[in-house]
Amino acid sequence: MVRPEETGGGSAPARGREATRARILESARELFTSEGYGAVSSRMIAAHAGVNVALINRYFGAKRGLLTEILREDGVFPGLISGDPGTLTRRLAEHAVGRLYGEGTALQRALDHSSGDPELQAVYEGRLKSAMLEPLSAYLGGDEAPVHASLVAAVLLGLTRVRLIEGATALRAHDRARLTDRVQALLDLCLADFETEDE
Repeated sequence: MVRPEETGGGSAPARGREATRARILESARELFTSEGYGAVSSRMIAAHAGVNVALINRYFGAKRGLLTEILREDGVFPGLISGDPGTLTRRLAEHAVGRLYGEGTALQRALDHSSGDPELQAVYEGRLKSAMLEPLSAYLGGDEAPVHASLVAAVLLGLTRVRLIEGATALRAHDRARLTDRVQALLDLCLADFETEDE
């Protein structure tokens, strides 16, 4: 017997909806990781999850919504931001340098290969605001927090672009501990108070 939640019609119990939703998310995560974001369609995800493609649109809006939800669940930056303020820049520097060396989840590495996809770029733009700029601004507090958060993001995104475009060969050839110290020093400067110039 076909279940209502698998056809996209009727109403299913909440537990069945949640299980179906979780199955779709897991299928999307697996396929994005193994095939790359651009090579995967909503139909492929639906077939892998054993559901009607209409359910993807109902629960997530489209493939892009699926990726947004997966990235929200992974929540790398909110995890890095929370904790002792005195070690914030060290945590961020260690994460950034680790990514230069190819560390990260299998999904993160797979998404790196699809980084030119315009749809993926749109997801990343939304994530930049919701996962880094807003939480970091709230964490830092104060009138200048948005500027400090944007400067931190600029350094981290700059490292990401160098890694994706050039491979960061010169950076990876540098001593890792010293490189981490240098990135941390840049991030410390991003968070330093702005001094008012005397006129």
